[in-house]
Amino acid sequence: MDEEILFSKTELLLNGHDLTEVQITECVDQLTTEKISLQQKKSFLTALANKGESPKEFSCFVHEFRKRAINPGLEDFADSAIDLCGTGGDQAGSFNISTFVSFMVAAAGVPVIKHGNRSISSSCGSADLLEAVGIPLHASPEKIRSGLEELNFAFLFAPNYHPAFKNIAPVRKLLAQEGIVSIFNLLGPTLNPAKPAHQLLGVFDQKYLKPIGNALQENGTAHGMIVHGLIANEPNKGVDELTACGKNAVYGFGRIKTNGTEIWNPSKWNQDTFDFNDLKGGNLEKNVRIMNSTLRVDCSPGLLATILINAASAFTLCGKVESLEEGIALSHSLLKDGQVLKWLEKVKSVFA
Repeated sequence: MDEEILFSKTELLLNGHDLTEVQITECVDQLTTEKISLQQKKSFLTALANKGESPKEFSCFVHEFRKRAINPGLEDFADSAIDLCGTGGDQAGSFNISTFVSFMVAAAGVPVIKHGNRSISSSCGSADLLEAVGIPLHASPEKIRSGLEELNFAFLFAPNYHPAFKNIAPVRKLLAQEGIVSIFNLLGPTLNPAKPAHQLLGVFDQKYLKPIGNALQENGTAHGMIVHGLIANEPNKGVDELTACGKNAVYGFGRIKTNGTEIWNPSKWNQDTFDFNDLKGGNLEKNVRIMNSTLRVDCSPGLLATILINAASAFTLCGKVESLEEGIALSHSLLKDGQVLKWLEKVKSVFA
């Protein structure tokens, strides 16, 4: 009987029909149980990917998986907090920009509740850099709260808060092996269990900007920017964050509201345009070196401009500043005055 439920929904998708909210609830129940075969789950997710998720379907999937998440109990921080992350999957090999920017935002006094997992596609993911600076992936609830109170920073390691994904991991691995991009390549960044009111979220393909933006709004995010960096003359064509290396596709709501998807040049932030090679990262050792150089404002000009662009957008989004121009000034002063370096020096003592 269980197999028949998912099979019938797969047939609907194969015939081009969108699923209702009730049907999606049933499907998520099936996807998150070990009773359903790997092949049946794969068939369903492949059919959904081939049809293409409607905005309403995507929003319903976000709602269902948020319901199944473990609540970290950070409601008293959520209204002023921001999450900065990307979907990954762009194969660009860039430095950990959103992670570094999250340090800057926290150093400026804005609560950051970052949610993520280990990277599959990067040789140095955000979790690797976080560990390198002394932020644990498996902190106790007490340590997580201490981090927010003393550093304005918390990291919620996704596997600790989403037990429902345990029975989805095998089919995700199978889909990845076959090069199938499923809804699970996109869902992760939308499922922060703390539900921060602000989010700067990068996607690997600009066609997902509006659907993800709508899903976040419908699920309670008050202010958001969904972004995609368009990189000229690069094999991957784009990255899952804002950059100073070409045009940026932006969908915003709340404090930074766009008219649908807009294209913003680096000049929007009063920055020049640079070569994408300025953003290239590497393994953990190399990225730590890049981080230390950036802390001294001694990095490539394209990387510095890109970091300023992202930080300024985050500060404007969460109301720390009134404009992107003010955000750029604040971001530059945080680095120049050594405030981010001082913040990082405090991290290890807080999480010791």
